[in-house]
Amino acid sequence: YERTGDSSYKLVGAMYTAPKWDSPSDLNERVPLSFAQWHLHTNLCIPKAGGVQHADFTKFGLMGSITTKASCDANGGRFYPILFGWMVHVYPFEPTKEKIWEQ
Repeated sequence: YERTGDSSYKLVGAMYTAPKWDSPSDLNERVPLSFAQWHLHTNLCIPKAGGVQHADFTKFGLMGSITTKASCDANGGRFYPILFGWMVHVYPFEPTKEKIWEQ
């Protein structure tokens, strides 16, 4: 959602999800692989509880540089080989197919 006023929002996108153990054919049945880019968030290091406010997000999180359990442990984080499950994002009001199905 995108804020459009003090208490108003408009829908800009949605996300389809599937369990991490689903196969490509399972994913294809939900949203076809021919146009959707299903993805997983893998090898993520998240700051320990209580440490988020002061965490260095060049190291932690989705855009962080830490990608191994050993490095995550050494930096005091929590390591997730796979966080969540499969997901695909859709932005139905975008002007092109590429932007509609952008990751």
